[in-house]
Parts: sequence; structure tokens; C-alpha cells
Amino acid sequence: MGTLTTAPKTHHEPANSAEWHIAQEVCASVLASLRRRDQRHKGRLYVHGLLTAQGRKTMRNLATSTQEPAAAQSLHHFISVSTWDWSQVRTSLARQMERVMTPHAWVVQPMVTPKTGVHSVGVQRRFIRHLGQAVTSQHSHGLWLAGQNSAAPVNWQLSVDEDRPSGMARGAVPEVSSGSRTYDDTAISVVLQAASWGLAPRPVVIDARDLPPAPLIEAFTAADLPFLLRVGSHTPLLAPELSGGQRRVLSASAEHLTMLARSQQRPVEWVDPAVPRVLRTGMVALLPVLWPGISVPRRPRPDRVSPVESMRSGGADLLLMGEWQPNRRRVAELWVTNMTRASRGTLLRLSKLTRRADTDFTRICLDVGAQDFEGRSYEGWQRHMTMVSLAHAVRVLRRESQDRGEAEQSG
Repeated sequence: MGTLTTAPKTHHEPANSAEWHIAQEVCASVLASLRRRDQRHKGRLYVHGLLTAQGRKTMRNLATSTQEPAAAQSLHHFISVSTWDWSQVRTSLARQMERVMTPHAWVVQPMVTPKTGVHSVGVQRRFIRHLGQAVTSQHSHGLWLAGQNSAAPVNWQLSVDEDRPSGMARGAVPEVSSGSRTYDDTAISVVLQAASWGLAPRPVVIDARDLPPAPLIEAFTAADLPFLLRVGSHTPLLAPELSGGQRRVLSASAEHLTMLARSQQRPVEWVDPAVPRVLRTGMVALLPVLWPGISVPRRPRPDRVSPVESMRSGGADLLLMGEWQPNRRRVAELWVTNMTRASRGTLLRLSKLTRRADTDFTRICLDVGAQDFEGRSYEGWQRHMTMVSLAHAVRVLRRESQDRGEAEQSG
């Protein structure tokens, strides 16, 4: 799990007849929101190119792989200059994939796209935790509909800091009202925007070790969304003291608190999304906690309450979940959630959906051009990523169709 960054691409043969048929259906349905016929046509060409072009998805490469090899200029115009609304296309895609996939969660995954120069929109030199070094790159977040067998991105937000490099054209950056400013904001806005599309609310699952969790908790609580956030071992929390039978409040790190709850560990089995049909076991413990100083609506409380009841009366009842690998003393993962009535098994399996998104990012999304946009405009990046999401959806639907066919044959 962790930040999505460059990985070796897989290579597919040109789309077979089954994939082409699915692509035609998806494009006809999702691109119907584009009012102009020529835009719908260019959208189908672009998706076809993303599915069939080998190597980097440059405009020339995309055009060459279609039946209109001279279309590079028109495809560039469709992505970088045209005025079609990508949010309408994403809304249509998200609603369609929700019906087809029946996802268990909305997984928010970061994506790091290394860049050699600073002229593309959003490029900054940032420290990447899992690489242990600073990298010149674009940072963004994708919202993935995720189930046990597949995950598909339906929304994207690009981090565009106010202190842009001096070489970047000012016109390449949107006004504040058009998109998020900072990397922290993108993780929130990519969720809240999707929540406004009329989708059925799902648990929001995020690896938040590189983000300040308090704004996430406040935003999702205000939006009445369930969430499950992975936090770092040194994250400060408040919890009831578990030792000595004393009813008092303890302030400590998340890792220290889980050590106090080791006696509550229970085994939970889960299927690894990255390795199909492999059953694994984690040892899981749950502990009620509160985030220090969080600003949430407060419920009325009686005059006389215990310290523990006082701690939990702020309206933000949370659980800390610790997961240990079998026969290991140190906790492997730490998660905070507002789903206080969920079972250990439900929470652990939801947390593993980040692995599902990681896997499909590497196996599908990279291959259909998620990190290949070379333009300089914010709008162009958003439109390119919208077409990437359509191409990714086609691959997911083709795989699910193949799995159903194999299951019918074996049955």
C-alpha cells in the first residue's frame, strides 16, 4: 500500500473484439453528456487510442493507433483547448460503474507522477516518504470505486500550490474556485465532489500517513460520510486508560494505545486483492478514541459524567484499529474510523481495498496512460484523466466479463 508512483507497464495486444464492443458501449453511454457530435467522436477515438497504443500515450501515438492517423491535432484540441465539462462525464461514468461493480468503498489514492521539468501544471519538488527522497513531480488524488475483485477511478484532483515555479505560465493554473490548491485539500475535494453526484455513500478509505488527519475527520464528519483512515504510529490520540481498572483518560500515541489493547486481539481472515484466492490472517484489536481538539458538533450531556464519558461526548466517537501480523509483536497498521459499530472483520477487509486500488493502478491504469499527459494546462490534465478513467473502466468490465464466462464454463 502507499503512494502510487511510476511502475513498469504491462503491454497488451490491440483491443480484441470483446474489448472493442465494451468500449463502444461505455463511450456511447458515458459520452452522451457531451452535446456536440464531434466531441463524442473524438472522445471515442481518444479512449480507443489509450486502449491500443503501445508505449507512452502521446497525441501522435494515440492518433496512429486509431483509424484516423492524421487526428493528432484534433485530439490535442479535444483535450487541451476544448471546453467540455469533465465533471459531467465523470458523474455519468461513476453512476454507471456503481451499478455494475456494487463497490464496497471509495478508496482515495495518491498518485505521484515524476517530471523532468517544472513547466507542467502542478509540478513541485516534494519529499516522497516511501521513496525516502525529494522528487520533482506532480501530486494528485484519485477516487476509486473499489470492491474485492476490481477497482476503478472515477474522479481526480491535481495539487496546484500557490507558490508555483517561476517558469510556469499563470494561465496554466485555474482560479481558486476551479480546483484545489494544496495537496491536503485534494484528498477532501475529490471525495466531496463525488458525494454531490448522487452516488450511494460508501466508506471513504484513505492511507492518511502523509496527510493531516484532523481536516479529513472534520470534513467527512460534516458531510456525514463513514471513513477509515490509516494513521502513523506517532499520531496523538485520547483513549480510556485500560490498565489498573481506573476510569481515566489517557493521551498517547496510536502505537502505544494499541499495545495496551493487545489482549483484545482476535484473528481475522481476509483475501489478498493483490494475490487472488490467497487467504491471509491478521490479528486485530479495536479501541475507542478521540482526536484531540477536533472541531465537531457537540451533543448535550448531563452535568455529572465520568472522564471517559466526557472524552466521548464531543460527538466524534472514533475507533482505533490495530492490525498485527501473526507472531509479530509490533503493530503493522493503524487505522482510525467513525464506524464504531463495525466488526473487526468488516474494518480489516475495508482497509485492504487500498491494495485492490494499488493493484489495478499498476496493472491497468498505468497502461492506459495515467502518467503520460505531457501538456501544461490544468484543464488538459483533467480531461486526459477523465478519458483514462473511461479506458480503465473498459478494461475492468472486460476482465469481469471474462471472469463470468470462465465461471459459467467451469460450472
